[in-house]
Amino acid sequence: MTRKYKRKKTNSNKPRSILLMTLLVSVAFLMGLWFGKNDFSYQWIETYANEMSSQMRSFFSNFNEDKKREKLADYHFFDMGQGSSVLLEAFDGTTILIDTGRYDDSDPRIINYLNDEIGIGGEIDLLIFTHNDSDHIGNGDLVLDYFQVNEVWMNGMDHTSQTYSDVLDALLESDVIYAEPKNGYTTEIGAFSIEVLHPLENEKQGSQNDESIVTRITLGDTVMMHMGDVNMAVEERILNEVSTGLQSDIIVLGHHGSSTSEDWLQAINPSVAIYQAGAGNHSGHPDREIVQLFEGHPAELLGTDNYGTIHIVVNENNQIDISTEEER
Repeated sequence: MTRKYKRKKTNSNKPRSILLMTLLVSVAFLMGLWFGKNDFSYQWIETYANEMSSQMRSFFSNFNEDKKREKLADYHFFDMGQGSSVLLEAFDGTTILIDTGRYDDSDPRIINYLNDEIGIGGEIDLLIFTHNDSDHIGNGDLVLDYFQVNEVWMNGMDHTSQTYSDVLDALLESDVIYAEPKNGYTTEIGAFSIEVLHPLENEKQGSQNDESIVTRITLGDTVMMHMGDVNMAVEERILNEVSTGLQSDIIVLGHHGSSTSEDWLQAINPSVAIYQAGAGNHSGHPDREIVQLFEGHPAELLGTDNYGTIHIVVNENNQIDISTEEER
């Protein structure tokens, strides 16, 4: 597969242009002094100065127009090895954190990432634990201890791990709103609109993966679908129940890039598909079949195993810029 790859576009010529413009103005000024001392006509100088002034106005007008392009949000898909964590930061300061990485991360990367992005002890408006496996709630207790978390969502399915127990203890000691949202629940958190597509209400619980909280999150005209670790059977159930209105610009693929179907991909029709997996992981993620599926689709497939942390800037009019930490 020929992997599409692009870095966030920056205009590196602007500092040079400003320097050149300053140089030309200086030259014009010095020439003016020289001509003035030698009794030359000022007509040429005046014409030159007017032309320079017009060009400068045009330049800085275009520069300011570029600056006016509104950034609506930053989406960070952190490199958590064989684990998951996504941070959404909106223009109004609203932050949503989805999962907190692996339990066995000896140097808790999630803490360092969050310190860099929202500041030490910063505010998280909503923390979603998609499900309670330890590669998704790892260091969740530290996040609850170190940061100001306002609301927490969980899938309501118990787990026997010590990691889960630590997270519950941290929840009990914190002053947060707690919820277990089900299919059909919608809400607004700051600038974000959130629709929950899974799990189902009053359904017999299956595996942790298949009880993942699946969300469709909208900001402006841009939509992101986050699948947690659900399998294709859950995708099929959602397709059968929700025939329209699933299209999403960005999708975080289910189970580290091991679950999605052609029908699901057609229904979502994303511009960007992201999976979070560790380089050389023993689970074989992403699945070869999933990668091959994207060979016939225009969506850009990016994984943290190959690119490290992936950063998407959401701009007005559904324009997105993508940058990555590295290409391995």
